[in-house]
Amino acid sequence: MPIEGQPGKTQGIKIEEGGNASSINMATLVYKHWEQQGDDLYLTVKSIGNGIEIEGVDTLKIEKLTADSLVLNSNYGYMLRYARQK
Repeated sequence: MPIEGQPGKTQGIKIEEGGNASSINMATLVYKHWEQQGDDLYLTVKSIGNGIEIEGVDTLKIEKLTADSLVLNSNYGYMLRYARQK
């Protein structure tokens, strides 16, 4: 997804086969692992901002999943829209 204030630059999550995940252009938010259970997507993440490391699991609801796009609904009331990079 686009980075606000930085035209042409994007950030996101790389989701790979086998449950591996990684961050794209997010140095302080490191995604490590993903798991899908029904319509829920669980992302293991480590926040390394301000000298404090916090590890946890983000739980997101899958609203739409196609070969080229993924739409997620967070528990915090916002939607995340991702597209496959070509």
